[in-house]
Amino acid sequence: MQRTRSEEQWVRACLQQALPDVDVLLHDDGSRAGMHDFDLVREGHRFAALEVTAAADAASLELWKLINGGATWIQEELAGGWIVSLAPTARAKRIRSELPRLLATLEAMGVPQISEVHGPTEDLVERVERLGIISAYQSPTDFPGSVYFTISLPPERSGGWVPDTGDAFSQWVSDWLSEPCQSDNLGKLRRSGAVERHLFLLLPGFTTAPFEALDPLMRRDGPLPTLAPQLPKEITHLWAMSSWNTGDGFHWSPSVGWTRFQKIS
Repeated sequence: MQRTRSEEQWVRACLQQALPDVDVLLHDDGSRAGMHDFDLVREGHRFAALEVTAAADAASLELWKLINGGATWIQEELAGGWIVSLAPTARAKRIRSELPRLLATLEAMGVPQISEVHGPTEDLVERVERLGIISAYQSPTDFPGSVYFTISLPPERSGGWVPDTGDAFSQWVSDWLSEPCQSDNLGKLRRSGAVERHLFLLLPGFTTAPFEALDPLMRRDGPLPTLAPQLPKEITHLWAMSSWNTGDGFHWSPSVGWTRFQKIS
């Protein structure tokens, strides 16, 4: 998953705070493909290579950016106050072109709510399902014509049990790092030739991690894992933090085990 430069700079700032005696230097200057992101340097000596990645639901993120890339969506022909929940697979282009007509039809019928399984007519329900709309409902608003969007995530990623330890994160990340899609990150670290090879994992709002794995990273004083992660041989150290303002970052090293570090807000 490609990150933005602003995310990489945030990671760099957090690392610099967590490792005050270390210089976090940019390595990937774009001069060639397959370069790891940062070098960790102490007293002029590089001791580690570090790659930044994200466990992100790319489809949900892309849809969110397309739909919410600017100001509130206003359709002058509508009364507004609509909140529309979309499936991650919904196509933004079709939503923009077809949703206004659908909402106008509902307003004309005096119907303030519709879902993919319930609506005033079978035809409207089919249109909702075809557009990838999970639900839409209207409430009073001070902003005529306003339409707001949310992305509907699977239940296992939007809520669940609150764990007593961070073991669910350790177990999930072990499985996630063994997936074939991680070969690019692993290859960059392997080619670095560094003795220590660090992976820094970001978990954004639309992450592929289940709730019980993400929760300890979002909570204030979230519990650390008690289990060591099962890391590929290309990774010797692991860093992880969520993109939420709350919570700490977690760091695992073979010498110390799990520790926490503070995020820079």
